[in-house]
Amino acid sequence: MKDALHSVDVIVVGGGPAGLSAALYLGRARKTVAVLDAGNPRHAVSAGVHNFLTREGMSPAALREEAWAQMATYPTVRHVAGARVVALEPDAGGWRARTADGATWTGRAALLATGVIDEHPEIEGFAARWGHSIHHCPYCHGWEMRDRPLAVHAVGEAASHLAPLLRGWTDDVVVVTDGRPLDAPVAATLAAAKIPARTDKIAALEGPAPALTAIRFADGSRLAREGLFVTAPQRQVPLVAGLGLELDEQGYVVVDPMGMTSLPMLWAAGDLTSRMQQVVIAAAKGGMAAAVINGTLTLEH
Repeated sequence: MKDALHSVDVIVVGGGPAGLSAALYLGRARKTVAVLDAGNPRHAVSAGVHNFLTREGMSPAALREEAWAQMATYPTVRHVAGARVVALEPDAGGWRARTADGATWTGRAALLATGVIDEHPEIEGFAARWGHSIHHCPYCHGWEMRDRPLAVHAVGEAASHLAPLLRGWTDDVVVVTDGRPLDAPVAATLAAAKIPARTDKIAALEGPAPALTAIRFADGSRLAREGLFVTAPQRQVPLVAGLGLELDEQGYVVVDPMGMTSLPMLWAAGDLTSRMQQVVIAAAKGGMAAAVINGTLTLEH
């Protein structure tokens, strides 16, 4: 594929739920679509997809496989597996994408469905438990962690919101700040909710990975916990960060209600546009953006 040039109606950058849903909409609308899929989905470590009607508990890999099996009905949709986009730039009113293998794709429109990058805390044992006993979304994994002793790794508004929210799944919640101080209003909120907090520096997470049995602090003390919820910062992938798109105060891509970004003929959907990150929401947003893309391309004069 090196040095090859391909032209389609729509370039979809990313093969997760948002990109797949967009491809399905566009394929059924008889538009030619290239899904440029690097193949490293952010939710790959998760044991299952949740809150998605008829797909409850399905593994992320199985969801993608089933999506592409059903997509085979639509011959105008092409899955370009392993295609990592290294450059995206305006081209004759549309967009031009270049992949790491040297291929170039042009499209009358483009959709960003790249997801985001999580900036996880540098704690020994964290990576081995991420997506198993460590999670970021109680709606996605609270049920699986119900009635267990849990911890919330957060400070600020995130701590005062997430910790009390988790009380809907368990009565045993402790906030751990990993050496960071709690503001007085946050401390007061937690105290009023009778949620204890530990501000000690965390040395390691312990237990037979991927399970968690205890949080060990720098002073050698341990807190028995079976689950940890985090509100880690997130950032855009380098491709998106370099486009000069309008971002909100949290760093997410600003889109209008139909998924249009601040640049012409460029849409975005999924986790890169919102902190509300669930598979079913990403899929819905991808479909909505695709419907508008199709209407724009079909009705343009």
